[in-house]
Amino acid sequence: MTGGSAMGDNARLGAMRSNNLLGTTAADGSSLLAAAASGWSRPVPHCPGWDAADLVRHMGGILAWMAAIVASRERVSRRSLDSPPASLADLPAWYSANLRRTIGILTDTDPGARTWTFSSRGELSAGWWRRRLAVEMAIHRWDAQHAAAIAGALPPQPLEGTIAAAGVEEFLTEFLPGLLAQDTAGGLGGTLHLHATDGGSEWWIDLDARAGAEAIPQHAKADTAIRGTRSSLLLWLTNRESPASLEIFGRAEVAQRWNQLRR
Repeated sequence: MTGGSAMGDNARLGAMRSNNLLGTTAADGSSLLAAAASGWSRPVPHCPGWDAADLVRHMGGILAWMAAIVASRERVSRRSLDSPPASLADLPAWYSANLRRTIGILTDTDPGARTWTFSSRGELSAGWWRRRLAVEMAIHRWDAQHAAAIAGALPPQPLEGTIAAAGVEEFLTEFLPGLLAQDTAGGLGGTLHLHATDGGSEWWIDLDARAGAEAIPQHAKADTAIRGTRSSLLLWLTNRESPASLEIFGRAEVAQRWNQLRR
């Protein structure tokens, strides 16, 4: 195989993965709406103060905001966009239209195109928004299904593994250093190793580095080691699943105190 052919194969593989990511995002978006519409006034425990309708309004607004940014490649104020409909009757069509439009714009935009983002690492590409939307949608789909399960529906489906792994890496690299720098991080220290049992992904991080913490994708000894599926790891990191869903070795108090970190 020539070098050119190999590069072409890599590009096609990357495009397939990206399309699969967007396809899963679209499916999660539809599932979120279905779960929310089964009880608009149902509280969503992991989004304090919100009911299911509020969650749909939030995600519909996020979709519109992301579409405006990727289409213009520039920073866009959410206040400049139309407000969500107040009427519950109009909410599903408004949300679904934003979901279709945003998926379409992301599909048609080169992931490498330079675009404004709020990345703390300076990643300025449309591909960054593909990942951000996939993770945000997956987590809030779980939130909506979890709220419905409390009311008697089936338990929420786990997050898709590839998206969950991307979410873990995003959390560790984009958000955790800032969270560790806050006063609420007291008691969280030492080194931490996360190991995904369903995909081979693993990360090592020094919590004592605080704002300078850097996640390293490696297997290494740590003061606290945590094993679980990619979905369970991300849901625990974002304070949605308890440590009981994980295997914990070493300093278990780190896992128990993790909910001190609030975004």
